[in-house]
Parts: sequence; structure tokens; C-alpha cells
Amino acid sequence: MSEAVLAGLRVVDLAEGIPGPFATRLLAEAGADVVKVERPGGDPARQLWPAGFATWNRSKRGVVLDLAAQRGQLDDLLARADVLVHSLPIGRARELGLDEASLAARHPHLVLGSVPAYPAGHPRENWDAPDSLVQAAEGFMDEQQGNREGPIFVRMPFPSWCAAYLLAAGVLARLVQRERTGVVRAMHTSVFQGALAPAALYWQRSERLPAGLNGHTLPKIWPDAALSIFECADGEWIQLAGAMGGWLESPPVIETLAVLDKVDLCETGVTPANRDEWQQVFRQHDSAHWIREFGEADVPCMRIRDLGDCFTDEQARVNGYVVEVDDPVIGRCLQVGPPIHTTPDSVVRGPLEESAFEEVLAAFGEPRPAPRGESSGALPLAGIRALDFGGVVAGPYGAQCLAELGADVIKVEPLSGDRGRGLTQFAGSNRGKRSIALDLKDDSAREPLRRLVERADIVLHNMRLRAAKRLGIDADGLRAVNPRVVFSHVSANGQHGPLAAYPGYDPTAQALTGWERANAGAGRPPMWLRNSILDVQAGLAACVGALLQLFRRERTGLAGEAATSLLAVGMTMAGEVALPVSGERLRVDRVDADQTGVSPAHRILQVRDGWVAIAARTDQELARLYRLTGTASPAETFRGLGTDELLARLAEAGVPATRVAFDRMNAFFDDPHHRALGFSRTLDTSGYGRLDVVGGFWSAGRTGESVPALGEHTAEVLRELDSHSGVTPMMTREAVAR
Repeated sequence: MSEAVLAGLRVVDLAEGIPGPFATRLLAEAGADVVKVERPGGDPARQLWPAGFATWNRSKRGVVLDLAAQRGQLDDLLARADVLVHSLPIGRARELGLDEASLAARHPHLVLGSVPAYPAGHPRENWDAPDSLVQAAEGFMDEQQGNREGPIFVRMPFPSWCAAYLLAAGVLARLVQRERTGVVRAMHTSVFQGALAPAALYWQRSERLPAGLNGHTLPKIWPDAALSIFECADGEWIQLAGAMGGWLESPPVIETLAVLDKVDLCETGVTPANRDEWQQVFRQHDSAHWIREFGEADVPCMRIRDLGDCFTDEQARVNGYVVEVDDPVIGRCLQVGPPIHTTPDSVVRGPLEESAFEEVLAAFGEPRPAPRGESSGALPLAGIRALDFGGVVAGPYGAQCLAELGADVIKVEPLSGDRGRGLTQFAGSNRGKRSIALDLKDDSAREPLRRLVERADIVLHNMRLRAAKRLGIDADGLRAVNPRVVFSHVSANGQHGPLAAYPGYDPTAQALTGWERANAGAGRPPMWLRNSILDVQAGLAACVGALLQLFRRERTGLAGEAATSLLAVGMTMAGEVALPVSGERLRVDRVDADQTGVSPAHRILQVRDGWVAIAARTDQELARLYRLTGTASPAETFRGLGTDELLARLAEAGVPATRVAFDRMNAFFDDPHHRALGFSRTLDTSGYGRLDVVGGFWSAGRTGESVPALGEHTAEVLRELDSHSGVTPMMTREAVAR
């Protein structure tokens, strides 16, 4: 049996909440020995999300240390570790000697990965804010259409989940760099940067739009996918894949419109004004009818489920997206399985195992040696070449992350271009790449394709595997050309099971995994979260999968493959759900009907001159809040106050809170701190002119100089291939865009 991908790697996890613990769980289930170090009293997540804590921290061993009083013991552990992960605010990390400079002096062998709420250099670098307050402060609660006017409490903690994948990818990139060069460096990200990851798709300012891109494809109010949710005759709701899925002109819709004498609706599409008319169309049949008919027409259509429903689905089971764990607190239950499958595959080791410190120290063995390479400012993936055959968002986004980490990423497009070029999201998914246009179906493209694969370290795409196999860019086809190439793939619903060949997009995946109900508000119609969050997280997961396999190749010489899906990452974000085998449902937080929060003390509330977000979650925070309000609800008590006065009272009482910000895009781009930190950048592009983009997801990364025009680098890349091989291929104009 092959050795696990990260076998022998030792990791110390000091992080709390979601990002750090989930990132280290990915490492643990890929074979690393991970020790979770908790403060006396434990990680607050134990009480806030019992099932989530169990899921995010399984496959690890746990010890308790007081970081201030037992620093010597912690240093003994760190001397034997390869990686340290923590979520401490910048100032607190310095106080404890756990900042980059202090650790480099004491433990130069150690790769540090940190994920505080905000990064070093940001005005809020010492704010230990929960996810909801980051969303509120940065304007993301004002980016979602809702059931009413005003900001929306977004139930999904998407900044934390994006930050988790960013952290895992950053740490793995540094480990790859260590294997290749001997250099050991830290890597930092933050919950704020996690919030920026999906914002890259819709926060953009361009001098001009390229031909064919006539408007914003993710408008703040009612994008297509949000208008493609309908109730059927049986009371069930379905999600269609927006106008891009072609459902407006599909046979089942045309036939039903003809019966109702409403064929003219196809000409206008779905708008907020005519949505009720469209709703009448879909109430003509039950959900099973529509799903069957759209399936035969190859149009993505998904019944909208509740959070956790798909844990018992056959599609989740056959793809290994659920596992049964005997947890000591919540009992035997179904939990979300690993979202990334690798060669060899990840293994769930059971629940968090409480251990004695001496036992853990002994298991870690001897102290690690000093690094063998001198410190370097080189990006972690410098010298790595990746090929991106993906389209639209998920695959290209993952490849873009490889580019930001330093890889030379070549985007291989058909002569007509990636379908995503007609979307605003294109500029947020393809920064820093070079574009080559090839007709892969033309025989004369075989030779340049072969040589591209020969020189590649990584191939990443989200093409359906059946089509990829015909083109020779599935795992077997790639390995036949280059046995050392790593392949990472994103599918809609996993590579096995009844939905394996079924088309899918971010909206249908949000429907399948229950997030359209979770974000909608109690008793309200389902609602799509407009930031394409599952596309983004699937891309991030594909990046992590590629880096896991690249690390294995650098260490063992063996190349393998990684696979993830929209279904996998959507289920993973529902990790706070666990299904006891008894059939009982554990409590999960539900957002209220007005989408203002999940409890009276964790919510947004309207005051005299704006909105304020509060996040009193622990017993101590709740006690402080209710000393201010007595028995009345915070919403009633504070309604007549001004924002500044309320925030001052809450700060004095020690209750976490912030102002809810509005219309932040321009302010974000123009903020000098964001410019200095590289989060807001201006590119000079041939297609968009001067283009302001969101970037800087890691402390060591690049946003790229441009967004490539179609085939912009074809001649350049082909010259490189010719120079490398000494052979000039014969290619027709039809096969290559020159």
C-alpha cells in the first residue's frame, strides 16, 4: 500500500474556529500527524458548534497548554514539528513569541501558517473578530439580494471557509518549496482575505469592457441564477442554472409555454417584473417532471434541499463525501468526509483523541534539523508550470491561485475562447496567466499539446471527464505523455454515482447542498448566494489537491491525481451538521425570516442612522450584553440609538460589534492600506484597459500583470516549445490562433 501523501509530517495546530482547524484536518487526513493545542477551557467552538468542532478537528490528537505559562513545553513541541498553524491576532502573536520573526529565530526549520481575522499592516490587525463581523465591516452583507431592503445577515460563514483553503494551500506551497529548495518560509492569510476571494469575481473597475461582455453578469440585485428558482406543483423548489444553462429555449420549457400560450416569455427571459408569470409556468408540473425533462435535455436542474439532506444521498455516499464516526460527544454519526480525493486517498482516523503532552512529544520524535536552504524572497511555486484547460469559473480559479503562488500558468483555450469570457467573473478567475488558443479536436494540435504536457508539472481543469478522455487530458492520457505530471480535477457532483455525468453549476450545487434554504430565512423561498462561492471554493480545493500531489511528487518522485467537486465543497461547509445514526437531527443555527441573524445576540440590527452587527456568542459575551439590555431584546433596546453611541456602549461593555458597511467596492479599491498590502491592484490589460482587481490572498503571492486576451501568448509559448524540442510542428491556421 502506498504511503500517505503527508506521511511523516508533524503539525501543531493552535488555531480556533473554522479556518485553521479545518486546514489542519485536511493535512491530517492526508497523512500528517496533527496535534491540536487548546487553551484551558477549550476552543469556544466546542460549545458554539459541537458537531462542527467534532468534524473540523477529527483525525488529530489533542493536548491542553496555557500558551503564556507553558511556553517552554510549546517550544519543545515546535522544535519537533514541521508546521505551526495559529489564528492569533497580530499583536497577541508577538506577545507570545509566535510571530514570524520570533519563530524564525527560535525554530528556523518551522513553516508558520497564520490565519487571524485581519493581516499584519491592516488597521484592524489586532481585532479578534468573528466571521460575521468581518462580513459586516467590509460591506459583504450589503452585496446580497434579500427578502427586504437593507443589508442581509449571510448565514454561510464563507470568509472562514475560503480562508481555510487559502491557509492549506499556502502551507502546502511552502512545503513544496522546502522540498525543492530547502528554503523554509512562513505564509499568512486571514479571514478578511478569505472574504476577498469571491469578491474578486464581482468587485472590478474597468476602463472598458471587452467585446461580447456587455454588462455585469453578477449584478448586486437579481442576477440570472437568483431569478431561476421556481416552485413546482408539488411544493418543491428547483434551481435552474441561469440563462447560461440554456434552459429558456429547452424543449420542456418551450412545450409548456406553448400550452399556456406564453411563448413570448422566451424573448424577454426572466425579470423581476415577469417572474410571477414564469412561476405559473413551473407550477404546471411537479419537481420530478421538471428534473426528468431537463435531465433529458442536458440542462442543469436541481431540487432544492435542506442543509444536511444530501448526507444520506447515494451521490455523496459513493464519492466518499460522508463518513461514519463514533464521536465521544455526539455519538455515532454521519459527518462530511474529505472534500479532496488524492493518490493515495485521504483517510479519516476517527474523532479528536485527547492525549497527554508527554505522549505527544514522544510521538513527534527528535527535533527537526535546521533548513538546508538560505532564505529567499522567491514565490513558493517559482519554476513550476501548470496547464489550465478549464472553463467558466471553478477550474480557472484554481489555476489562478497557482499563478498567484508563483507558477507559470498557461491557459489553453478553444479558438472561440473560454465560455467564461462572456462573464464578469473571467477577470477574477484568470489573472496572471498566459493564454494559448488551440483547437484540441484538430489533428495538427496534437503535437503542441503533447509538448505542453511534456513540460508541465500540473494540469488542472473542470472539463467533464468523458470529453477530457477523448482529448487525452484525463489522468491516464496525461500520464502516458508525462509520468511526472500532477492532475487535479473539479467536477460538479463527483466522479462516481448517478449524477457523475450530470451537468452542474454553482447555483445547482448550492441547491443540492442546502445552502439556498439556509441563507434564505425561515419560511422564505430559497435564495442563491450571488458570490459564486461554491465555484470559488471548488477552485481553491483543486489548488490544494494539486499542491498535495506536487508535494508527494517532490518527496517521492511519484505523481498522482486529485479530485474535488462543487458538491464536495458545498457539503464541507455544512460540516456543522452531523446526522446521528439514530436519525435524530442536531440543532443548527437558522437565520430568521427577515435575514437579520441567528439569535437575538448574534445578528444585525437597525438603529437610528444605520445598522450595527453584534456577535455575542460565548457565555461571557452574552452576560455583558444582557447587562446592557436587561430582559429586553437588543433590537428593541438599541433601536433609538445612533450608530456611534451604540458602538461606544458595546465596546465599553466588551461586546463584539461593528458598523455594517454599505457600497464598499470603490472605497475598497481606493483605500491606501489595501493598495499597500496588495489587495487592491490596477492592471494594464489589452481587453479591459486599466482594470482594478482584488488580489493578495496570501502574504507571499502575486496578482499577475494582466488578464490575458484570447490567444495572446500563443506565438510566445509555441516558440518556447520549439526552442525546447528543436522541432517545428506543422500546424494549420484552423488548429492554432496566431
